[in-house]
Amino acid sequence: MYIDVHAHLEDEKFNDIDEVIKKAEKNKVVIIINNGTNPEKNRKTIELAKKYKIIKKALGFYPGYVQDYKDAEIEKELKWIEKQKPIALGEIGLDFTYEDHERQEKVFKKFLALGKKLNIPLIVHTRKAEQRIIEILEEEKPRKIILHCFWGKSKLLKRIENLDVYFSIPPIVVHSEQFQGLVEKVPLTRLLTETDSPYMAPVKGERNEPSNVIITVKEIARIKKIEEDEVMKAIFSNYQKLF
Repeated sequence: MYIDVHAHLEDEKFNDIDEVIKKAEKNKVVIIINNGTNPEKNRKTIELAKKYKIIKKALGFYPGYVQDYKDAEIEKELKWIEKQKPIALGEIGLDFTYEDHERQEKVFKKFLALGKKLNIPLIVHTRKAEQRIIEILEEEKPRKIILHCFWGKSKLLKRIENLDVYFSIPPIVVHSEQFQGLVEKVPLTRLLTETDSPYMAPVKGERNEPSNVIITVKEIARIKKIEEDEVMKAIFSNYQKLF
């Protein structure tokens, strides 16, 4: 049984969503957590979760979109998200390739507080802001954090050891030394699989989709020098502990 903790199946690239879901189910994917990134996509995520049993809803605010909304609009969305009973809050976090870092942090901390209140996992984006994310996690001490596509330096991993943090690994691990190194250093008890569909495909230029979590499992098994079945069971167990 395979798990995809981070996908964006509401994306316009998925005009064949029925076939994508059938392929995932055929490949023994049992859970796909679709991550909303703004008000419109949060609502599309809810529609998908209603239509497909395999899809679970994570609702959030992608940090790159924060600049496009007024404070009152973001507050309204936070209150709406709380009422929807999502399985997780995501995609949230910081992205310092965008400006207005202070406002991003303000919104991120609001989601951390909501995560504590609801006692659900948070799926966190960290691009170019890995160190600051860790500093905030050390300050706020939230539980059940999933660092999505973490590109931080190895020295930051030591600081994370004392936090309740998991790492979700995408299929690009097959050709990314960064993710291969991450898998090597992080215990299997702290790993999850994701696709970030339609992004992060194992073959550059192709559309990614949830069935490709199998590729990630194979690569983790190769790096850890253990059986694929052991990796699959461990990741499913990690999922159960979190959710």
